[in-house]
Amino acid sequence: MRQGYTLCHDCIGHVDCLAPNGHSVTEHSAHRCPQRLYILTGEPSGDAHAARVVACIRKQWPDVQFRGIGGSALELEGVVLVENVANTAIMGFAEVVSKLGFIRRLFARVQADIVAFRPDRILIVDYPGFNLRMARWAKEKGLAVDMYIGPQVWAWKRRRIHSMERDLDRLSCILPFEGLSYSGLELDVEFVGHPLLETADLSPPSEADSAAWKSNQGFAPDAKLLALLPGSRPQEIRRMLPVFLRAAAMRPGLVPIVAGAPGRSAEDYGVDCPVLFGQTQALYRHADVGLITSGTATLEAALYGLPQVVAYRTSRLTYAIAKAFTRVKYISLVNLILNQEAVPEQIQGHCTPGNLVAALDHIITPEGRHLQQKNQRALIEVLGTAGASQKVADSLMRPLNKGQ
Repeated sequence: MRQGYTLCHDCIGHVDCLAPNGHSVTEHSAHRCPQRLYILTGEPSGDAHAARVVACIRKQWPDVQFRGIGGSALELEGVVLVENVANTAIMGFAEVVSKLGFIRRLFARVQADIVAFRPDRILIVDYPGFNLRMARWAKEKGLAVDMYIGPQVWAWKRRRIHSMERDLDRLSCILPFEGLSYSGLELDVEFVGHPLLETADLSPPSEADSAAWKSNQGFAPDAKLLALLPGSRPQEIRRMLPVFLRAAAMRPGLVPIVAGAPGRSAEDYGVDCPVLFGQTQALYRHADVGLITSGTATLEAALYGLPQVVAYRTSRLTYAIAKAFTRVKYISLVNLILNQEAVPEQIQGHCTPGNLVAALDHIITPEGRHLQQKNQRALIEVLGTAGASQKVADSLMRPLNKGQ
């Protein structure tokens, strides 16, 4: 940060807030704690991360009002939603083009809502294609904008760092190496740790615990479970789940279970095998192996020590564009963080049932599980300690000195 902070008395009720050293809270918007926060997410994972930040704020500053784009997690925290992430979780060039009309209308609707709400600060969470454009508009209106979970500029679209320097007041990063991409910029950047560390039960389950969980879910206590995570976006589910199911059929000794994504229903999957909602973390702990679509789930599964094969398919056009502009060797967050192929990847044309099964056979061995446990320890060491949500909450509630 450019400047240190000390505690001062809050103008909202009778709680403490943070103000710049040597300054007291005044009625001027530059030196008071936010009373209204606008939160912009775009996907279920961002909704969950933002909800934990809101929960931290409510504990210390219960009178703060919230509005924005989110899902069930933010709604449970009392955030008034103007749009649900079930309608905004879009990925891929071709997919975005098909929904351009909806995106334009949403942009205008959110702008009008922000003007009416008059927030003291906006928090954008991931979803950079939409959120960074909104940040530019908000900055032109004189609004303070913070970002939590920035774009992967270290992988592609590095030019974004200049617009981020212009349009953001603070950036909270969740990967330890991300800050290097912003060196030399006039932008407050802080590594806050990874939010997954706040919710993950990283202790390995006992055999009795796993047997009991399997029985409670209607499976044999000694069943070998294959966790299927085809993604949270509708187009991901349509592309990935059929491939996963064909691979599962080639290994009848494994019981396939689909982890239902937040904001989805059983009808979104349309399969005969079990679809479990609200049990994803338990499935990481008690399953024997997993087929997982590239995304945050690969990192979460690795933190739990679940042996996994990472897979991904998208449209030919989207893949060609991504391949032309990306600068990384891997697609999985696990491999990117550890800078090695810690988990096998089967991407695009290589994402076939046969290749997935071959990779599964390799990692389900005792040696494969031992390797995953080794990777788990390495990831925990690299990702730091829990507490990201509280750090972001504290940062949001610091009065912003516009003169800095």
